[in-house]
Amino acid sequence: MNTANKTLSISVSGCPSTSLRAVSLSNRKPDLRDGWVFAIVLSMLLISAAAASAAKVVVEAEHYYTLKSSMAKASSQVASGSAYVHIPLQQPHGATEGAPFDTGYALFKVKIPKTGTYNLWGRVHWYDGCGNSFLLKIDDKPQMVFGNDGTYQRWHWVRGLRISLTQGVHTIRFQNREDGAKLDQFMLTTDTRYVPVRAEKETKQYIIRPK
Repeated sequence: MNTANKTLSISVSGCPSTSLRAVSLSNRKPDLRDGWVFAIVLSMLLISAAAASAAKVVVEAEHYYTLKSSMAKASSQVASGSAYVHIPLQQPHGATEGAPFDTGYALFKVKIPKTGTYNLWGRVHWYDGCGNSFLLKIDDKPQMVFGNDGTYQRWHWVRGLRISLTQGVHTIRFQNREDGAKLDQFMLTTDTRYVPVRAEKETKQYIIRPK
Protein backbone atom coordinates (compact mmCIF):
# COMPACT_ATOMS: atom_id res chain seq x y z
CA MET A 1 0.00 0.00 0.00
CA ASN A 2 1.27 3.43 -0.91
CA THR A 3 1.18 5.58 2.22
CA ALA A 4 3.11 8.53 0.80
CA ASN A 5 1.63 11.87 1.75
CA LYS A 6 -0.03 13.96 -0.92
CA THR A 7 -0.48 17.70 -0.59
CA LEU A 8 -3.52 19.60 -1.85
CA SER A 9 -2.79 23.05 -3.29
CA ILE A 10 -5.58 25.52 -4.02
CA SER A 11 -5.10 28.78 -5.90
CA VAL A 12 -7.39 31.66 -5.00
CA SER A 13 -7.97 34.14 -7.79
CA GLY A 14 -7.99 37.81 -6.95
CA CYS A 15 -5.56 40.65 -6.44
CA PRO A 16 -3.09 39.65 -5.29
CA SER A 17 -3.54 36.01 -6.17
CA THR A 18 -2.97 33.59 -3.33
CA SER A 19 -1.78 30.02 -3.38
CA LEU A 20 -2.85 28.01 -0.38
CA ARG A 21 -1.04 24.82 0.57
CA ALA A 22 -3.65 23.00 2.57
CA VAL A 23 -3.74 19.69 4.36
CA SER A 24 -1.57 16.70 3.76
CA LEU A 25 -3.69 13.85 2.40
CA SER A 26 -2.64 10.32 3.23
CA ASN A 27 -4.17 6.97 4.01
CA ARG A 28 -4.97 7.95 7.58
CA LYS A 29 -8.07 8.56 9.61
CA PRO A 30 -9.78 11.96 9.17
CA ASP A 31 -8.61 14.63 11.58
CA LEU A 32 -10.85 17.34 13.02
CA ARG A 33 -8.22 19.87 12.00
CA ASP A 34 -8.80 19.00 8.33
CA GLY A 35 -12.33 20.38 8.60
CA TRP A 36 -11.07 23.68 10.02
CA VAL A 37 -8.52 24.03 7.24
CA PHE A 38 -11.08 23.40 4.53
CA ALA A 39 -13.49 25.83 6.22
CA ILE A 40 -10.82 28.54 6.14
CA VAL A 41 -10.01 27.79 2.50
CA LEU A 42 -13.69 27.91 1.57
CA SER A 43 -14.16 31.23 3.38
CA MET A 44 -11.21 32.74 1.52
CA LEU A 45 -12.58 31.48 -1.78
CA LEU A 46 -15.97 33.03 -1.08
CA ILE A 47 -14.46 36.37 0.00
CA SER A 48 -12.23 36.44 -3.07
CA ALA A 49 -15.16 35.63 -5.36
CA ALA A 50 -17.30 38.36 -3.77
CA ALA A 51 -14.54 40.96 -4.15
CA ALA A 52 -13.93 39.97 -7.76
CA SER A 53 -17.62 40.37 -8.63
CA ALA A 54 -18.11 43.67 -6.75
CA ALA A 55 -19.05 46.74 -8.75
CA LYS A 56 -17.08 49.96 -8.24
CA VAL A 57 -17.55 53.42 -9.74
CA VAL A 58 -14.89 56.06 -9.04
CA VAL A 59 -15.32 59.67 -10.20
CA GLU A 60 -12.86 62.57 -10.12
CA ALA A 61 -14.74 65.58 -8.74
CA GLU A 62 -13.50 67.84 -11.54
CA HIS A 63 -15.26 65.56 -14.06
CA TYR A 64 -18.69 66.95 -13.25
CA TYR A 65 -21.55 67.19 -15.71
CA THR A 66 -22.76 70.57 -14.44
CA LEU A 67 -21.15 73.09 -12.10
CA LYS A 68 -23.13 75.93 -10.52
CA SER A 69 -21.57 78.78 -8.53
CA SER A 70 -20.52 79.07 -5.77
CA MET A 71 -19.20 75.53 -6.23
CA ALA A 72 -15.91 75.98 -8.08
CA LYS A 73 -13.07 73.98 -9.57
CA ALA A 74 -9.56 74.50 -8.17
CA SER A 75 -6.07 73.06 -8.65
CA SER A 76 -3.85 71.28 -6.15
CA GLN A 77 -0.76 69.10 -6.53
CA VAL A 78 -1.89 66.92 -3.63
CA ALA A 79 -5.37 66.25 -5.01
CA SER A 80 -6.01 63.27 -7.26
CA GLY A 81 -5.80 64.45 -10.86
CA SER A 82 -4.36 67.75 -9.52
CA ALA A 83 -7.86 69.23 -9.22
CA TYR A 84 -10.95 69.24 -7.01
CA VAL A 85 -14.23 71.13 -6.49
CA HIS A 86 -15.07 73.18 -3.43
CA ILE A 87 -17.15 75.85 -1.79
CA PRO A 88 -14.60 78.67 -1.45
CA LEU A 89 -13.85 79.88 2.06
CA GLN A 90 -15.78 83.01 2.95
CA GLN A 91 -14.37 85.94 4.90
CA PRO A 92 -15.29 86.08 7.64
CA HIS A 93 -15.77 82.34 7.96
CA GLY A 94 -18.76 81.42 10.10
CA ALA A 95 -18.22 80.22 13.66
CA THR A 96 -21.60 78.51 13.82
CA GLU A 97 -23.63 76.42 11.41
CA GLY A 98 -26.30 78.35 9.55
CA ALA A 99 -28.24 78.18 6.30
CA PRO A 100 -26.13 77.91 3.11
CA PHE A 101 -25.53 81.30 1.44
CA ASP A 102 -26.41 79.86 -1.98
CA THR A 103 -27.30 76.63 -3.80
CA GLY A 104 -24.05 76.10 -5.68
CA TYR A 105 -23.42 72.49 -6.63
CA ALA A 106 -21.51 69.96 -8.72
CA LEU A 107 -23.77 67.50 -10.52
CA PHE A 108 -22.47 64.19 -11.85
CA LYS A 109 -23.98 61.62 -14.19
CA VAL A 110 -22.73 58.07 -13.74
CA LYS A 111 -23.54 54.71 -15.29
CA ILE A 112 -24.11 52.07 -12.63
CA PRO A 113 -22.80 48.76 -14.05
CA LYS A 114 -25.21 46.47 -12.22
CA THR A 115 -28.18 46.64 -9.88
CA GLY A 116 -27.19 46.37 -6.23
CA THR A 117 -26.71 48.07 -2.89
CA TYR A 118 -23.82 50.53 -2.91
CA ASN A 119 -21.75 52.29 -0.27
CA LEU A 120 -20.94 55.89 -1.16
CA TRP A 121 -17.53 57.26 -0.14
CA GLY A 122 -16.09 60.73 -0.65
CA ARG A 123 -12.46 61.86 -0.59
CA VAL A 124 -12.74 65.23 1.10
CA HIS A 125 -10.83 68.04 2.78
CA TRP A 126 -12.56 69.99 5.54
CA TYR A 127 -11.58 73.42 6.82
CA ASP A 128 -12.99 73.05 10.34
CA GLY A 129 -16.14 72.06 12.20
CA CYS A 130 -18.13 74.71 10.34
CA GLY A 131 -16.73 73.71 6.96
CA ASN A 132 -17.01 69.92 6.97
CA SER A 133 -20.06 68.90 4.97
CA PHE A 134 -22.02 69.01 1.72
CA LEU A 135 -25.65 68.45 0.92
CA LEU A 136 -26.01 65.25 -1.12
CA LYS A 137 -28.85 64.33 -3.46
CA ILE A 138 -29.06 61.17 -5.58
CA ASP A 139 -31.69 61.10 -8.34
CA ASP A 140 -35.04 62.19 -6.90
CA LYS A 141 -34.33 60.83 -3.42
CA PRO A 142 -34.47 63.19 -0.40
CA GLN A 143 -31.49 65.47 0.11
CA MET A 144 -29.21 64.60 3.03
CA VAL A 145 -26.05 65.78 4.76
CA PHE A 146 -22.75 64.20 3.70
CA GLY A 147 -19.72 64.51 6.00
CA ASN A 148 -19.70 66.20 9.41
CA ASP A 149 -16.74 64.15 10.67
CA GLY A 150 -13.96 65.61 12.80
CA THR A 151 -10.89 65.25 10.55
CA TYR A 152 -9.67 68.64 9.32
CA GLN A 153 -6.99 70.13 7.07
CA ARG A 154 -6.09 66.95 5.17
CA TRP A 155 -7.53 64.75 2.44
CA HIS A 156 -9.33 61.69 3.76
CA TRP A 157 -12.18 59.34 2.89
CA VAL A 158 -15.59 59.68 4.51
CA ARG A 159 -18.29 57.06 4.22
CA GLY A 160 -21.75 58.28 3.36
CA LEU A 161 -25.02 56.53 2.81
CA ARG A 162 -25.75 52.97 1.70
CA ILE A 163 -28.19 53.03 -1.20
CA SER A 164 -29.88 50.66 -3.65
CA LEU A 165 -29.26 51.59 -7.30
CA THR A 166 -30.47 50.02 -10.52
CA GLN A 167 -28.26 49.41 -13.52
CA GLY A 168 -28.15 52.48 -15.74
CA VAL A 169 -27.67 56.24 -15.51
CA HIS A 170 -28.03 58.09 -12.18
CA THR A 171 -27.41 61.69 -11.08
CA ILE A 172 -25.41 62.57 -7.98
CA ARG A 173 -25.27 66.14 -6.69
CA PHE A 174 -22.93 67.59 -4.07
CA GLN A 175 -24.30 70.97 -3.00
CA ASN A 176 -23.17 73.85 -0.84
CA ARG A 177 -23.88 73.50 2.86
CA GLU A 178 -20.76 75.08 4.40
CA ASP A 179 -17.88 77.08 2.96
CA GLY A 180 -14.40 75.57 3.15
CA ALA A 181 -15.54 72.08 2.08
CA LYS A 182 -13.60 70.35 -0.72
CA LEU A 183 -14.29 67.20 -2.76
CA ASP A 184 -11.55 65.34 -4.64
CA GLN A 185 -13.23 62.03 -5.59
CA PHE A 186 -16.28 59.98 -4.78
CA MET A 187 -16.82 56.25 -5.06
CA LEU A 188 -19.76 53.85 -5.18
CA THR A 189 -19.06 50.19 -4.43
CA THR A 190 -21.05 47.07 -3.66
CA ASP A 191 -18.12 45.66 -1.66
CA THR A 192 -19.17 46.26 1.94
CA ARG A 193 -15.73 45.22 3.24
CA TYR A 194 -13.79 47.71 1.14
CA VAL A 195 -12.39 50.80 2.89
CA PRO A 196 -10.45 53.22 0.65
CA VAL A 197 -7.23 54.72 1.98
CA ARG A 198 -5.50 56.46 -0.93
CA ALA A 199 -6.82 58.12 -4.05
CA GLU A 200 -8.60 55.60 -6.29
CA LYS A 201 -8.18 54.98 -10.01
CA GLU A 202 -11.03 56.63 -11.90
CA THR A 203 -13.47 54.40 -13.79
CA LYS A 204 -13.86 56.63 -16.85
CA GLN A 205 -16.13 54.14 -18.62
CA TYR A 206 -18.89 54.87 -16.09
CA ILE A 207 -18.79 58.69 -16.25
CA ILE A 208 -20.99 60.77 -18.54
CA ARG A 209 -19.55 64.14 -19.58
CA PRO A 210 -21.19 66.95 -21.57
CA LYS A 211 -20.59 66.72 -25.32
